[in-house]
Amino acid sequence: MNAAKSVEVHRHPWVAPSVGVICVAAVLWAVALQRGGYAARYPAVLASLATFLAIQLLVPRVRWNRDRVLGPGNVAGMLFAVQLVVIPTLLVLSGPFPGTLGVVPADQYVNTALMLQALAYACYAVGYVAWTKPVPPRPLLLEPGLTTGIAVSFIALGAMGLVLAFPSVGAFVAYFSGKGDIFDVGPASLGSAASQFLRPFMAYGVITLWAAQITRRRPGARLQPLEMGLIVVAIGASATYHYNRGTVVVPLLAIVTAYSCFRRRQSPARIVGFLAILAVLGFMFGEYRTFYSGTQGGAINPATAGLDRPSASFTDDLQVYGNGPQFWATVVQEVDQTGTRHTESIVGSAMYTVPVLGKPFRNASGDTAYNELIYGQPDISDQILGFGPELYWNFGIPGIVIGYFLFGFAVRRFDDRVEVAPDALASYSWSYCGTWVALLAVNSISVQAQMIVYFFWPVFTMFFIAYLARSRILAGSSTLTGSRAKEVRS
Repeated sequence: MNAAKSVEVHRHPWVAPSVGVICVAAVLWAVALQRGGYAARYPAVLASLATFLAIQLLVPRVRWNRDRVLGPGNVAGMLFAVQLVVIPTLLVLSGPFPGTLGVVPADQYVNTALMLQALAYACYAVGYVAWTKPVPPRPLLLEPGLTTGIAVSFIALGAMGLVLAFPSVGAFVAYFSGKGDIFDVGPASLGSAASQFLRPFMAYGVITLWAAQITRRRPGARLQPLEMGLIVVAIGASATYHYNRGTVVVPLLAIVTAYSCFRRRQSPARIVGFLAILAVLGFMFGEYRTFYSGTQGGAINPATAGLDRPSASFTDDLQVYGNGPQFWATVVQEVDQTGTRHTESIVGSAMYTVPVLGKPFRNASGDTAYNELIYGQPDISDQILGFGPELYWNFGIPGIVIGYFLFGFAVRRFDDRVEVAPDALASYSWSYCGTWVALLAVNSISVQAQMIVYFFWPVFTMFFIAYLARSRILAGSSTLTGSRAKEVRS
C-alpha cells in the first residue's frame, strides 16, 4: 500500500469571468433601457446584476474555483449566475417567457421576485463562508481485493434492479432506441420500487472500478479504452430513469471533477466546451422527451396533446429550467393575496417521494399546490415549485434568509470534502451528492428528497463500509490504498 502524503490545496478563485459577464449584461441592459420596453418595466434587473457583481468582488470564496472543477460550489455559482445575470438580461431583451403560466404576473411581482433572488444569493454567500472548520480527508478506496468485491456486489444489485425495470431484452432495447415505456412515472408496484432503489448500485459499482483503475496510473495520463468503457457503462446505467437528464448529467459532472483532480487537470476551455455540449444535447433531448411523452409514444395526436405549436427556444427553456423570476412571481402574488402557508407544504414536499409513508402528504406538497395554482385544477402535476419560492410561500422573507443561509453552508461542506478527497472515489461521491444539493438553486424540495431517497444509498453504503474498514485499519496503524491526505487552507 502507498503511504499517505500531505498535499496542500491551493485555491484559485477567478473573478475576471464574472466581471466580464456582468459588463456585457450591463451594456445590454443600458441599450435596452434606451429603447424602453421591458428594461423600463423591470428596474430590479439592475439590482440583480449589482448584487451578483458585489458578492463576486467582496466574497472571493464563492467565485469560480479551478481546484474544484465542476464541484458543488462551482455548479451552484453557475446556477446563480444564470438566475441573477443571464435570465434578467433575457428578461429586458425579449420579456419573460410564460411557460405553463396562463398569464405572467404583474410587473411589481416580477420585480419583487428579482429582489428576492438577489437576497437569496446574498444569504447563500454568507452561509457559504460562515463556518470554516477544517474537513478531515476520508478515503473510500480500500484494499484492491475488497474494493473489487464491493464493486462487483454493487453491480450485481444494480443488475437485479435492471431486470426488474426491463423484464425482457426487447424492453431494454426499445428504451435505448428512444421508444421506452416512460409513461408511469412513479413506482406502481413493489417490484418497480425495488428497481428504483437497486439500479443506482450498478452505476456506483462501475464508478468504483473506474476510480480504482485511474488511481493505479500516473497523474497526467490520458483515459484508456477500459476507463472510457467503464464511464460509458456507468452513464448508461444512470440513463435508465424515464429519460431523466439529471440522472445522467450529475454523474458526468462528478466524473469530470474526480478525473480532473486525480488524473489530468482540465483546462477552462475544455470545461466550457464540455458544458456547451451538455447544454445543446440536453436541450435537444428535452425537446424529444417532451414530444414523446406528450404524445404517449405516438398514441396521441400532437394537436390533441397541444404540441402542434412552435416549440420553445433554448433561451425560453433557460428561463423555465433556471427558475426565472416570473415563476417566483406567481408565488409572490399568491402570498400577497392570501398570506403564507406556515410550513403547510414543506413537510409534504419533503415526504412526497417517500414510498408508502409519503402518500398521505402528497396533496399538501408544494408541487401539488403550485400546479393547482397555475392550472386551476388539482389533477395536473407536471411542474415543480422551486426551493426559493416554496420557502417564501411558507415563511416569507425570513424563510429565504434562513433557508439560503443553510443552503450555502451545506454546499460549502460538500465543496470542502470534494477538495480534500484523498482518492478518486471519494471525490466522485462527495461531488455527486453535493451537486444534487447545489441544484436546489433551481430545483424543488421534492426533487431533492427523491434523489436522497432513491439515489444516495450506494454512497451511504460505501461510506459505512469505509468507516468500518478505517476503524480496523487505523487500529492496526495502516493506511488505505491509493489515498492522499489533503489539508484545506483558506
